[in-house]
Amino acid sequence: LVICFSLQAQVVNVGSGSYTTTFPGVDAAGRNGFPSGTPFVTGAASNRPIPTNDWWSHKVKNNHSSNLFNYPFTLKTTNQGLVVSYVPWGPIDAFTPIEIGVSNLNAAQANVSDFTDWTVSMNWANANHSFTATTGIGMPFVYFTKDSANVASVKINQGTVAIHNEMLVVTNIHNGADFAVYAPLGSTWNQTGSTYTSTLNGKNYWSLAFIPANASTVLAGANAYKKFAYVFPQNTHTTWSYNETTRVVSTQFSVTPQVMEGTDSTMLLGLLPHHWANMAGAPSFANPVYPTVRGQLKTIEANSFSVENTFHGILPSLPFIDFFNPDFSPAELRDKVKLLENESLATWTDSYNEGQSMNRLIQTARIAELSGDTVALKKLLKTVKLRLEDWLIAQPSEVAFLFYYNQTWSAMLGYPAGHGQDVNINDHHFHWGYFIHAAAFLEQFEPGWAAQWGGMVNLLVRDAASANRNDNLFPFLRNFSPYAGHCWANGFASFPQGNDQESTSESMQFNSSLIHWGSITGNDSIRDLGIYLYTTEQTAVEEYWFDMYSRNFGPTQNYSLVSRVWGNSYDNGTFWTADIAASYGIELYPIHGGSLYLGHNTTYVDRLWAEM
Repeated sequence: LVICFSLQAQVVNVGSGSYTTTFPGVDAAGRNGFPSGTPFVTGAASNRPIPTNDWWSHKVKNNHSSNLFNYPFTLKTTNQGLVVSYVPWGPIDAFTPIEIGVSNLNAAQANVSDFTDWTVSMNWANANHSFTATTGIGMPFVYFTKDSANVASVKINQGTVAIHNEMLVVTNIHNGADFAVYAPLGSTWNQTGSTYTSTLNGKNYWSLAFIPANASTVLAGANAYKKFAYVFPQNTHTTWSYNETTRVVSTQFSVTPQVMEGTDSTMLLGLLPHHWANMAGAPSFANPVYPTVRGQLKTIEANSFSVENTFHGILPSLPFIDFFNPDFSPAELRDKVKLLENESLATWTDSYNEGQSMNRLIQTARIAELSGDTVALKKLLKTVKLRLEDWLIAQPSEVAFLFYYNQTWSAMLGYPAGHGQDVNINDHHFHWGYFIHAAAFLEQFEPGWAAQWGGMVNLLVRDAASANRNDNLFPFLRNFSPYAGHCWANGFASFPQGNDQESTSESMQFNSSLIHWGSITGNDSIRDLGIYLYTTEQTAVEEYWFDMYSRNFGPTQNYSLVSRVWGNSYDNGTFWTADIAASYGIELYPIHGGSLYLGHNTTYVDRLWAEM
């Protein structure tokens, strides 16, 4: 990379393209922005690119968070520590059944202190008090550590408490859940009102477990779980590989355990349906099973497991097969191409609508090529090329059609931005998928283009899905959650129900764009990344949006799929309601618990659509 300086901005040249590291300012309509504030990070997390678009990303942007859903727990942070609850459906409520911290803790914020592929650690600190909680997707345990001078504190506001040596067993808390708290062996608990404290027998660690409802008794379940209570997750790691011969994508999930005491060193992991339905070999599941909004969370006693899925291939466009249908008219198709061959791209647009418009022309150009209309192909190619190259180079003093790298939030922002792509780091996989598809199109029909402009395109790949954990600019797989099996759209998980992924179709398009781009440029690592994302997310879409196997939606679910609607708010500033939607023959139905919606109460665009 060649770095150039100007009076207006600091520009980084990447091949024939470039981006700026100085905010270019707003446009005539006051658009262009970037996330406010600074990340709430400390310790190891402060030395790495800031992750966004995860289930816990609200915490990295805010003092405290009340929308942390990790299956099976529902969590929120307060000044006094971590509230641990269970809400099987809907946003977290005002109840604080169990609050864990250390005595006299009163921290105005909880900082993200570390994170791995599917865990996050949060630290509270004020005066001489310091306390850290670690939790991960599918983990039936939450893990705690403290400074040696502090006293562990568990405040229990609901349920019945029984002390069994070093264990606190709490039954019938919020929504009927049962929890057990494990101090180190030899520890004692002291009760003052609803608060239980312990010096932890001179140690600095303890844990809490969600006792499954199918345990013979709560105490029996708590005792059975004791062997897992002192095995903490030091690291979680996901690797994948693609076999071209068998077309099988293999994904390995590994946990590095940290044994705090005792001889047991095996974790208890909770597997979601897209895991346990596609596991390699014949796994032996443990008896404990948890009901979640994602279906059954089955547990396995292991520090690693593998999943295998088959990639069935994709096409750059539909083939020209008119001879299979006697009603198909090549002449009518050519007429439709002619209607678009001279279409220009709007000068007043944003990163999302621009991408969709380019895609419309790209698909038309592919049809033109297949039907032998080289004139239309060349015209459309020129139109897309001029605009995409405009986006991929940052000119001095320009405020539109450029990219700006925001170092504070480790994100590449495109201006003008659409749908919170800038201020909330929303939807980068949606937006950049269109741009990367356009780049693959240009390289296909103008070989050598990528040699000049491919570096900038690869930055967009890295921004949304860097496969390098040591990337100095971008977080690992920003939009994609390796354990959840799909992408998250909202940069800071700002909905009360947690994060969302409202357009699986565009997420799959992003994945396919990596396959196209990697294939056309001969970059197998990007191609295989796309195949891994595409094949994995396909299993998640089938399970959690379509419920193809009728095993995940609850008994009161009235619909055969989960989708969402966007509506026009520009005319009168109103939101879509059930009555308005009904006038279009659309039913709105909320799917809570941290991810899925039919109906979306945020309205951004000047059209109505229903999509997967």
